[in-house]
Amino acid sequence: MVAPAHVAERDGVTKQAVTKLVRDLAEKSGLPVERDGRGRIVRFSLAHFDHLRERFASSEKVSAARASSPSSAGSKPQSGPAENSRDEALRQEAWLKVGRERLRQQEVAGNLVRADMLAEALVRAGREIQSTVARLPNSADDLALAVSKEGAHGLRVALREKAFEVNTKIAELLANLAVQAREHDPAIEETEA
Repeated sequence: MVAPAHVAERDGVTKQAVTKLVRDLAEKSGLPVERDGRGRIVRFSLAHFDHLRERFASSEKVSAARASSPSSAGSKPQSGPAENSRDEALRQEAWLKVGRERLRQQEVAGNLVRADMLAEALVRAGREIQSTVARLPNSADDLALAVSKEGAHGLRVALREKAFEVNTKIAELLANLAVQAREHDPAIEETEA
C-alpha cells in the first residue's frame, strides 16, 4: 500500500491527479484503498492501481507521462506495462499484415478457393444431380418389362444399365458446368485499411 504522493512523484504528475484517478478506480473497479477518519483515501494498492490503470488508461498518455517525468530525464526510459502492451499491439498488427500478404500470395498462386464461389458452384451441381435423379421414375415401365421377361436377373441388368446412364449424364453435366466456369474468380475488394 502506497500514498498518492509516492505515485505522483514516480509518474511525474500531481498528487491531485493521482488522488482523482484512485478515487475513480476505487468506485468503478474496486481498487483496494485505506481511508482516514474523514473518508479520504490515504493509501492504496500499487499493484492493483498499475494493473487497472494499464487496462483503462490510454497507453499513449501513460507512456508520455513516463517519458516526460523529471526522474527519468537523462536516463534510459523504462518500459512499463502500458508501453509493453502498446508494443505488443504493434507487433500483432505487423504479424497480421504478414499473414494477409501470405494469403494474397496463396490466392495469386491458385492455392486458395473462394468459399462464396465454391458454395454457389456446389448448389448448381447439386441441382443438376437432383434433376437427373428425379427422372428415374420415368424408367419404371422399362424396369417392369425387364422383370416380366427375365425376373430378378433382368431387373439387375436393367438397373445396372440405368445406373450407368445416370452416372454418365451426371458426369457430363458436371463437366459442362466446369467448362462454363470462369478460370479466375474476380478479386474480393478489401474492406480493411
